[in-house]
Amino acid sequence: MATLTMRRTVTRFDRLQIAICVLVAATALVHLGLGAVTNVMVATQPARVASMGGATALTIMAALFYGCSIGYVGLNTALYHPALQRFQRLTRRALTGYTALTILAYFALAQGHVDVFGLADKACEGLLIGLLVIEGRRAHA
Repeated sequence: MATLTMRRTVTRFDRLQIAICVLVAATALVHLGLGAVTNVMVATQPARVASMGGATALTIMAALFYGCSIGYVGLNTALYHPALQRFQRLTRRALTGYTALTILAYFALAQGHVDVFGLADKACEGLLIGLLVIEGRRAHA
C-alpha cells in the first residue's frame, strides 16, 4: 500500500500583508454595500431612480459594484494563497491595476458629484496601491 506524504506550507503574514488584507476587505465591503443600497433604491424609490438614469442604469451600476467587490476578494485571495505563490508577482500587479482602475472609474462616473464617503474609499484604495508597491519591492529586493 502506497503512502502519500504532503508537505505542509505555512504562510506567515507580517504587518504589511495584514494592512493590505484589511484595506482590500474594507473596499470590498464598501462596494458590496453600494451594490445592496443601489438594489434597494431601485426596488423602493422609483421616482428617485427615474431621476438618476432609470432602473436599468442603476441595476447595471449595482452589478458593477458587486463585481468590483468580488474582484477585490478574488485577487486578494489569489495574492496570498500558497498554491498560487508562483503567480504572486503577477497577481500583485493585477490587484494594483484593478485598484487604480476603480479609482479612475469613480471619478469618471461621478462626473463631479464626489462625496466624502467616496473620497475616503478612494484614499483607502490609494493607500492599498502604495502598500502593494512596497510589498512588491520588498519581495524582489
